[in-house]
Amino acid sequence: MALSDLKKKCLQSNKPAFTADEFIEDANNYALGLPRIVSLRKQLPEEDDTTRLPMRHATFTLSEEAIAALNDLSELTGEAKSKLIRRLILRATQHVQLELTQLPTTKNKTGVD
Repeated sequence: MALSDLKKKCLQSNKPAFTADEFIEDANNYALGLPRIVSLRKQLPEEDDTTRLPMRHATFTLSEEAIAALNDLSELTGEAKSKLIRRLILRATQHVQLELTQLPTTKNKTGVD
């Protein structure tokens, strides 16, 4: 094995090229939670650029059954457990909001909403 074999080989990347100025400008976008060049994470299909926010670490407790179910779901889908939890929260929120918008309005005693 020659020393030239240890030389780092340049790999082609499909990432778009950007300048240092563009990268620095994107730092401002990153601070606002809307990076364009450096992605915080992949978006869920239900998300768009306006809903992308920086993520924070969270600690919570789950039952053994919930942990096992989450592990199984992660293995079946090939998705990270945190992404599955974000997706479930998003869908639950959308479901509750839909239910709230479909509630019949009730009139008070004066007949005015």
